Amino acid sequence: MLAIEILSPDTARPDRRVKRRLYQRERVPEYWIVDVDAGLVDRWRPDTDCPEVLAESLSWQPDPAHAPLVLDLPLFFASVKGE
Repeated sequence: MLAIEILSPDTARPDRRVKRRLYQRERVPEYWIVDVDAGLVDRWRPDTDCPEVLAESLSWQPDPAHAPLVLDLPLFFASVKGE
């Protein structure tokens, strides 16, 4: 399972605090907080106290029998911003 939130000024606080704690408590394996303006993804896992802050590449492989999803984050964010 994967949960992803896209930050906006109205949702930043709940996404970073309330929802993160809920997803960690419920043992969601990965929770990504995508900050389009900063070009970063915070990756949270159930037992972490701090996020893994990703700026270059993001890899997700829920099933080792399949190839991972790998995102080039600068390219991804540039396309999202229309650059």
